[in-house]
Amino acid sequence: MSTDTSSKSLADSVTVGQNGPGALSVAAIIMAVAGGALCIMALASKTGREAFGFAYLWGFTFVWVLVLGSLFIVALHHATGAVWSVVIRRVAEMFAAPMWIVGIFFIPVLILCFWHDIPLFKWLHYEEGHDTLASKRAYLNAPFFLVRGVGFFILWILFARFFVGKSLAQDMQKHTESVTAKMRRFAPGFIILFAFTGSFASFDWLMSLDPHWFSTVFGVYIFGGMVATALAAITIMVVWLRSTGRLGQGVVSNEHLYSLGTLMFAFTCFWAYIWMSQYMLIWYGNMPEETIYFFKRGMIGPNWSSPSVWSQVSLLLVVVRFILPFGLLLSRNSKTNPRRLVIASSVILVGQLVDLYWMIMPEMPAHIPVFQLSTLGPPLLMVGLLILYISRFIARHRCVPVGDPLFDRSCKFHL
Repeated sequence: MSTDTSSKSLADSVTVGQNGPGALSVAAIIMAVAGGALCIMALASKTGREAFGFAYLWGFTFVWVLVLGSLFIVALHHATGAVWSVVIRRVAEMFAAPMWIVGIFFIPVLILCFWHDIPLFKWLHYEEGHDTLASKRAYLNAPFFLVRGVGFFILWILFARFFVGKSLAQDMQKHTESVTAKMRRFAPGFIILFAFTGSFASFDWLMSLDPHWFSTVFGVYIFGGMVATALAAITIMVVWLRSTGRLGQGVVSNEHLYSLGTLMFAFTCFWAYIWMSQYMLIWYGNMPEETIYFFKRGMIGPNWSSPSVWSQVSLLLVVVRFILPFGLLLSRNSKTNPRRLVIASSVILVGQLVDLYWMIMPEMPAHIPVFQLSTLGPPLLMVGLLILYISRFIARHRCVPVGDPLFDRSCKFHL
């Protein structure tokens, strides 16, 4: 009886809305308006228009890795039957739910592919000749590109609606074991589909920017950054929701924060391992069709030691993507300290932005400046709209899945 009473009191401490996250909505609107204004400014000039496609792809791929990574974490929770992550699963779900919005963001990518004033994918304007691209035309062609992209989003949106919808329905039901069992049955299948669709999407939207270059670990590289990014965003939101009381009293403890911090630390190291493996093998092989990728980024070539913009960006990437997060998350205390976790998570998010910028922007025509203020427009606009959706989600639903059969055990989780 005492266990039931304790569980009921913890669940009752989590309410819906609480006057809504007004500050979050205001911040989201400011970001979206500022981003929209910068987008208009970019499209008003010739140089801005030439860079706009790459800036838009930068913003799109950032929200894509964040949302799809969160959906993967939701599915991973169900596939493993984890107990500790029950109380933070709803936060992952609120980041996974707007997959349909990311699908809308993808539509301009398709439009930009065929807008000659805004060059983006070189292989779309390929002319027949003696070139290695001839052997890739069966894959790199506009109709197949469109079908793949639409197909990816249909699958991701359906699974996002399934997992989030079932989870929200649990809060209103009495017997939820069957719902949990159903989500667990579907989770492994999604993870397999995620591995294929996420990898091929990264080939289409990022690796094919230089259609001659290829890497056999590129999909794994994107996966490592994707999960670390999602974990960082989830951690920041968990800390903020806990501080405002929206997660209830005593629901999320330092033990849960430690587990989040440990996962972020692990995927930070995993990303660095894959990044170094890709670089080392290409450097050692020294094949022109592979080294050109790092040559553009100031890391390989006769003048690799001379300072340049991209060599400095490459150094910044190593610092913000690995060195700083590694140091910030190394100790146990840092994994349980909310302020340090937020700092480390923020650095990881900045590192992901730098990583995507490092992947996308060197493929711009040489006469376009490396950075323009208007480049920030698309990511600000899309992140602002994403946060606005999440603020509405928080106002309408509980921030923890109180209907999950393992909710009480998760609240009492202890390492």
